[in-house]
Amino acid sequence: MQEVDYRGVWCRHAILLQDRATSSQEIPEMRLTRECDYAFVVLVYLAAQERTRVISCDELADLLSIPYDFLAKILQKLSRAGFIGSKQGPHGGYCLARNPSEITFTEVFHAIDDPVRLVECVEVESCRCPRLSVCAIIETMRALHQKVMAEFDRVTVADLIPLSREASPVHARAASDPLSPR
Repeated sequence: MQEVDYRGVWCRHAILLQDRATSSQEIPEMRLTRECDYAFVVLVYLAAQERTRVISCDELADLLSIPYDFLAKILQKLSRAGFIGSKQGPHGGYCLARNPSEITFTEVFHAIDDPVRLVECVEVESCRCPRLSVCAIIETMRALHQKVMAEFDRVTVADLIPLSREASPVHARAASDPLSPR
């Protein structure tokens, strides 16, 4: 079985996000946790499959090179959030439960890594920074956070599917094989 790195999609998507920015400011690098990164990898992979295809955790872990136990926890969170459905039993597994064009980055971030913030002080109520009352950049950081989150609200899992097909030898083979499930 050939190893596929769906995570390479993120580099291309970061460029897409930067190209879509409307101001002269560039979007600063935001780091996803590994858990959130893998959640997107799983969602993009499932979105690229036939809607009725059920894929086991074992198979997903193998195909996507994600440690099984870590993947199982991610799948639970994605299932609780309603992004994926699960089928129990010997031929059980997971499939996408929602249309990929309706699953935004923001929703996935909240399901996996809530809360999502550029800096802690974006939400004053929960900020414990001792410099908050004299902070000179808080308003700029809040405005930047709102712009980034607005962009994440516009970007969906469906936006990544064409990028994953370009990056994936598995998708390239499937496109050339008329009998291959899609």
